[in-house]
Amino acid sequence: MKIITEISVPVDIRKPVITIGTFDGLHLGHRVILDEVKRLAAETGSDSAVVTFNPHPRIVLGQDVQLLNTREEKRQVIERMGITHLIEIPFTVRFSDLEAKEFISLLAWLLNPSYIIIGYDHGFGRNRSGDIRQLEEAGKVHGFKVVNVDAIVQKDSSKISSSYIRNLLLAGSVKEAGDLLGQPYSLTGTVIRGNQIGKRLGYPTANLYLEDPHKLIPMMGVYASRVIYNRREYKGMTNIGIRPTINTHQLTIETNIFDFDQDIYYEKITVEMIARIRDEKKFDSLDVLKEQLRQDKEDSLRILEG
Repeated sequence: MKIITEISVPVDIRKPVITIGTFDGLHLGHRVILDEVKRLAAETGSDSAVVTFNPHPRIVLGQDVQLLNTREEKRQVIERMGITHLIEIPFTVRFSDLEAKEFISLLAWLLNPSYIIIGYDHGFGRNRSGDIRQLEEAGKVHGFKVVNVDAIVQKDSSKISSSYIRNLLLAGSVKEAGDLLGQPYSLTGTVIRGNQIGKRLGYPTANLYLEDPHKLIPMMGVYASRVIYNRREYKGMTNIGIRPTINTHQLTIETNIFDFDQDIYYEKITVEMIARIRDEKKFDSLDVLKEQLRQDKEDSLRILEG
């Protein structure tokens, strides 16, 4: 996949089929759109392209945002889906002032698309004022066609969306969130040194430092997890919380990796959150905590091997 971050000159690309959006999470609804992009590109012998923004517009505009994907995670998923080009438009306050008509003209000049595929609720331009009608009118001028993709609706009639998935994660429902994302929700970061309490108890942990402060951290608690390190997969259990038994008040993400005895300090790992086991709680002693950790490991293995 070719990644373009420079938009001062037209992109060398074959009349692409494109889609536009922030695509946070790249959930099942997003994937339907990307699959349509790939299908039409193959049918017409064109390139496929995703147009997105970096940083996320809400960050630039000073709004609160908790991201389901970091920039690198988004790149990886889009590449795995078989898209040939990713255009990351540098998002600035000045760029946010572009009217919808100006934004469409920029896309037409930059990419000369043959098709633009959009989701059911897509808005673009200043204050997201642009809609499918404006896009279709512009297509008559610039020579592209527009395809609108319907929302993916769940059994309870709710629509799959990034905000819906964020709420699931903040409630600890990582399994349900993973089902809608099409893959487990994951946290990638660098392993840093902790206070070694877990090691003393026989359950050494990899303490994770997340580089992106906007990455969403699920609800505090203990989770069955999988760890990806050096392209290998390991079973584990992860605690997200403030470790009340040892009186710390700083949020940590620490994972006990089962059957693992390597020094991975300052290495990168990915922790996939599979299912929530229990709340974090304070224990009367370290011995009681150790017994709970034994039970947590049993529960995690039952989930991971089930």
